[in-house]
Amino acid sequence: MSADIGELSGLGLLTWVYRPGLVDRVVAACGRGEQRRRLLPTRLVVYFVLALALFSPAPYLEVMRHLVEGLRDQGLLGEWHIPAKSSLFRARQRLGSEPLRVLFATTVKPMGTEATPGCF
Repeated sequence: MSADIGELSGLGLLTWVYRPGLVDRVVAACGRGEQRRRLLPTRLVVYFVLALALFSPAPYLEVMRHLVEGLRDQGLLGEWHIPAKSSLFRARQRLGSEPLRVLFATTVKPMGTEATPGCF
């Protein structure tokens, strides 16, 4: 799978590594799907929490801006706007840690093989 480096920033990078279908399956398996349509869909919140880990020193709103800037540049956000910090905090609490643990467990694999010296 090849991608232009310009596409691999923000949400583009995260959706390349963690495909939306996989994120949706994990969210559903953990019972964290939306009960109603929200400004912050659960899938976006998963990507937001992953981005918080990548950009840990940055404030919540700056991380969300970076996450969606590619969508805005492509005109895909329409009238959507970045919610208040308190909304991001509540969305993160609603998500909880279980979907992220399951996503990690589903995708993690050793980088070394039995032939890699000192690996096993």
